Amino acid sequence: MFSPACIRPFSALFLVLAVAPLSAQDYEWGHKMFDKREVKFGSVAKNADVVFRFQVKNIYKENIQITSLTTSCGCISWQERDRTPITLTSGQTQELTIRLDTARHQGDKHVTAYVSLLEPTRGSSAQVSIPVEGRIRQDVVLQTNMLNFGQVDQGKAMEHRMNVVYTGGRPDWKITQARVNNPYLTTKVIEKSRGGGTANYDVVVTLKGDAPVAKLRDQMLLVTNDLGDIGYPVAVEAQVEPDIVVTDVQFGQVSQGQTKTVNVVVRGKKPFKIEKIERVKQDEDFKIKSSDTVSHVHMVPLTFTPSVEHGLFEEEFFLTISGREQLVTFKAKGRVMDQSVTATKPVTQP
Repeated sequence: MFSPACIRPFSALFLVLAVAPLSAQDYEWGHKMFDKREVKFGSVAKNADVVFRFQVKNIYKENIQITSLTTSCGCISWQERDRTPITLTSGQTQELTIRLDTARHQGDKHVTAYVSLLEPTRGSSAQVSIPVEGRIRQDVVLQTNMLNFGQVDQGKAMEHRMNVVYTGGRPDWKITQARVNNPYLTTKVIEKSRGGGTANYDVVVTLKGDAPVAKLRDQMLLVTNDLGDIGYPVAVEAQVEPDIVVTDVQFGQVSQGQTKTVNVVVRGKKPFKIEKIERVKQDEDFKIKSSDTVSHVHMVPLTFTPSVEHGLFEEEFFLTISGREQLVTFKAKGRVMDQSVTATKPVTQP
């Protein structure tokens, strides 16, 4: 068993090396910055979305520049190529991404990616060579490497279909699973036809109607019964946007017992009807009533007569929209003034 006395000198030595100055005699100084030295994509499908990511860390005291990112073949490319030069300060980490072009290339690939490095103050340079291997299959063809739902109104479910064709000759070949990580995505694998050592599938990806307003990015992994298969990745993207927009209401300063009315503006991409407006509390401080009209824009009067003690307030309201499952929410905010505060003691706005 190692004692703490044995461990401490080793740890201290590691910390020194992690911030050591760059040595001109160290011809491997560039390689030491990479967490991986090779890329093995394995067997991938035609049109699959295939990338490999490196972590490059400046372990030296001096600034290091990534001056260029090149390749020996057009079948691979650096995602950050156009951003060079990239300067890494001491201790800084940069992610680099290599993409395999499965749309325009096929077959076995044994190529090289290059990273050129420079320490500017002394002119020390290095080129890191990274071997890249992969096999782009011709017998498994994906219709696309990305399913992009585009802009989707919040509350609306949407479906995308992607075709997958197998021509490898195995009569029992099949897609066993289409795996996604995002809880707002579901998948379904449909076998359309089979025969003569071929198979034809549709993979259905559904974006749920309860997906929140956000930029959705995920990766679907198609898993087959091929021996050693690690799956074929397909990027999935969507921009979920609000179909109805309402901003929070600012009442500002209101005196206790004073009545103040502010219009709540509710806008939609298409005409809609507000069925009802609710809030958690049941007191009579707030009064609001929506009309039965169907319109792109609703101006809803909200009246507030505070009976509460002075101080900041925040109330949340819930709008039920006809034909829409999800509620639309907004908040009313402000401050109830202390009656003991005179004009010579102004109250700060919330």
